[in-house]
Amino acid sequence: MTTLSFRSLQVAVILSAMSVLLTSCLKDDCRQFYTYKLYKPVYMSYDQLRTAVNTQPATDLKNVGKVYYLAPFILINEVDKGIHVIDNTNPSAPQNVAFINIPGNLDMAVKDHILYADSYVDLLAIDISDPTHAREVWRDHNEFEQRSYNGWTGDASKGVIIDWVESDSTIESDCTTPSPWVFFEDGLALNGTNTGGNSGSTSTGSSPGIGIAGSTMRFTVSNDYLYCLNTSALNLYDVSNASTPVNSGSVFTGWGIETLFPYENKLFIGTTTGVSIYDNSIPAAPTFLSTVSHVTGCDPVVVEDNYAYATIHSGNFCGQSFNELNVIDISNPSSPFISKTFSLFSPRGLAIDGNKLFVCDDNQGLQIFDASNPVELANLTTVSAGTTQDVIAYAGWLLLISKEGIYQFDYSTGSLSQLSFIAIAGN
Repeated sequence: MTTLSFRSLQVAVILSAMSVLLTSCLKDDCRQFYTYKLYKPVYMSYDQLRTAVNTQPATDLKNVGKVYYLAPFILINEVDKGIHVIDNTNPSAPQNVAFINIPGNLDMAVKDHILYADSYVDLLAIDISDPTHAREVWRDHNEFEQRSYNGWTGDASKGVIIDWVESDSTIESDCTTPSPWVFFEDGLALNGTNTGGNSGSTSTGSSPGIGIAGSTMRFTVSNDYLYCLNTSALNLYDVSNASTPVNSGSVFTGWGIETLFPYENKLFIGTTTGVSIYDNSIPAAPTFLSTVSHVTGCDPVVVEDNYAYATIHSGNFCGQSFNELNVIDISNPSSPFISKTFSLFSPRGLAIDGNKLFVCDDNQGLQIFDASNPVELANLTTVSAGTTQDVIAYAGWLLLISKEGIYQFDYSTGSLSQLSFIAIAGN
């Protein structure tokens, strides 16, 4: 199947795995039929989107995304649905206490008692001084671009796409016509595929009031500024008054930006081609310092002292086969370099606390390294915890996200001791 990219759609069509060719016995009457999977977008209007935020009773975790810790609460993103609130006053017995309904939510950050979250195209500020009665206090419309689905975007005048309805569709053409462009009402289709006979062919860091984020986050708060990664820019908000952010412009970063990690007076941006470093000494005006390049790959990054650690894994839209942990020397932030590369199975999120480095290695579990000598990492142990995705480590406490559930561990004594587990429904 040919992969095509278009900037707007109202009906997207993807080829079905099977297509049908029917050839007539009449010499001059050859017909062929193409079968498609038709996906029609379901829209939520802007009025519905902008009145949807509310607090609901706790619900099961199902499709977990990113994670944030603000003592004593763990905030867990339910992809495109909202945020689970876990009371972690007792890490051995965490309590799922509420769900904040936020359509289209993927990212978050917190300052004081204000939660910053995306809701499809909008940026929100939500008062969580009582997380069981969270309330929206501020919203910036159209802060983010409409989402792209394999290069396709919806009709922005109708709202935001929240789902897709699948159906089958078949078209007919004569055998002399190549698999055609197909126009449906309100949309178009990819080229069809047919098989059979002679006609077969294929057309082709933390401070008071600020929590700790997982390594895959695109939002962060540092020095009274909220930073949000957009498609190709770092958007800035002055949050010295946390409940009323002030839009302070943006800094162009280039394409392929993915994750954001603050450390001291620097911002580290993980991209599909490397790690970019920005000087954040003047919070209102981050300035580009350097980029260290690696093979094309999706990577989160964390930092400790003079070293940054970035993972790259295969099996995603970045389209490469490398599975690596890169150790980057940032002693001179203007001239960083990869000092060592370690091969892993399929590394994802990671965290570092002092000389302990924690790396989620997909279904191989959690890899724990002694990082006393960063260029000679020593594997201390591997923790079996299902398909691991992301991790937070802080002062002897570990929060681990896997596809099977949410684990908590104590490592303050040097050894790892499990404290609790919250299952993810269906896994």
